[in-house]
Amino acid sequence: ELQSRQYLVCRLLLEKNTRIAVIIATKGRPQSTTQLLRLLERQTLIPSVVLVSATDRKDVEDQPITSLHVEYIFGSAGSSIQRNRALNKIRANCDVVIFFDDDFAPSPYWIDHCRNIFHSEPGVVGISGSLIRDGAQTGGISWDEATSLIDREIPVPVDVPVLSECADLYGCNMAFRMSAIADVNFDERLVLYGWMEDKDFARTVKKRGRIVECNSMVGVHLGLKTGRVSGKRLGYSQIVNPWYLYKKGTLSSKEVWTCILRALVANGLKTFWAKDTIDRRGRLTGNLIGVGHLLSGSCRPERAAKLN
Repeated sequence: ELQSRQYLVCRLLLEKNTRIAVIIATKGRPQSTTQLLRLLERQTLIPSVVLVSATDRKDVEDQPITSLHVEYIFGSAGSSIQRNRALNKIRANCDVVIFFDDDFAPSPYWIDHCRNIFHSEPGVVGISGSLIRDGAQTGGISWDEATSLIDREIPVPVDVPVLSECADLYGCNMAFRMSAIADVNFDERLVLYGWMEDKDFARTVKKRGRIVECNSMVGVHLGLKTGRVSGKRLGYSQIVNPWYLYKKGTLSSKEVWTCILRALVANGLKTFWAKDTIDRRGRLTGNLIGVGHLLSGSCRPERAAKLN
């Protein structure tokens, strides 16, 4: 009984002292980043530090007042390079790192439940939360609607989460045990929006343990269109990045052809028949350029940045 009490005390102290960092890579969405900081202030477990990795001062509002410990880092643009820039700053100073997109709205319990899972499941090295809604699939969600959705969500008791095994994680909301990613970086050849860089990173980490989705870590991905790269550049990445990851060993042959065909069919059909806010014509143009480069053997992920 004495040993059980000592174990409980040690575990509570360990949980209390867990150093958690949140990284937000952002470009062109200053108001959105401030909205996310407001939601982080509402967390039942406040992170030790929040790193906002931006490209210049225009990406963030002028010193938003916050109770959080926020650090701003500026440098060249690109999801992968911005995340690496922040990650390298805190590798030796935290136990858990969380990556939130600047248009993700976490429930107030997200970070608290994340910490608890890492402590109760030593084999877990990476976690994604469960999405209430994903605006990337539905045309976008406002911050007011997203906040309303997470406020209405009934919290799952912290001691009964359901973990589902995953092939990879969704980059808009994912967390990692720092000890498992001490020498892992996001692939900076996946330029600009970094199409599929989250899949590549998570599958690398999966070689070291379990990656899971947790039903008690809920949130809403707004899927905002502002700050995105051009349709042509993204369309090129939709073709070339999966092929590059196949050659790298991240994707199987079935997965790469599924990704490429899905992009061509979706953008081709919706260019002529769908009425939405996505630049389908630009994406289809980029798709076709990517297919041409693939067939000629000249496709390189970096070439997306050179397209107009």
